[in-house]
Parts: sequence; structure tokens; C-alpha cells
Amino acid sequence: MYPLTGLEVGMTRLDPDTATEAELAGIPQPEERASLEEMIASYTINGAYMIFDERDRGSIEPGKKADLVVLDRNLFELPATSVGEARVLQTYFEGEQVFGD
Repeated sequence: MYPLTGLEVGMTRLDPDTATEAELAGIPQPEERASLEEMIASYTINGAYMIFDERDRGSIEPGKKADLVVLDRNLFELPATSVGEARVLQTYFEGEQVFGD
């Protein structure tokens, strides 16, 4: 699954291909939806904890590997049902650009 789609699904609990903002009010167990901050943490620092590599990865700090992506829009300014539509412009692995659109 495309990670940005995963973020969206975690936030909405809806089908990312058909979900609308209006549907968010009617989902069962809305308390099970995660926030964008929680979803980003699950893909970054929490993922690093799972592989016992939080000292080197999972957050942007001096001395860490600097694995990151640059997106075409600010996810915090988007409706939850549009997060999966963002596109990766650049990817950096250990501080080196490995993808550029």
C-alpha cells in the first residue's frame, strides 16, 4: 500500500478511492480513527522502534540517518480524505536523494 494512502485510511477508516468528508461523521467507532500526527508517528518513529533502530532512524535529529520525503502539499492543510492524493516529489535515504520527480 502506498504510505500516504495508509495514512488516509488510518485517519478515515474508509475506502480511499471513494471516501468523502461527509462520510466521516457516520463511520462506526469514530474513536478508532487516528490523527494525522499519530499516523505519521506510526510510519516513522514507531516503525523505527519496531525494528530496534530508533537511535538511527524514525525522526529528523542531528546524527540520525535522514530518511525523508518531500511532498507536493502540506498534509496538515488537507481534508483527511485527500491525504492519499499527495505525491512524493523527492525521497532521501541516509541524507542522499534517491528519487526526484
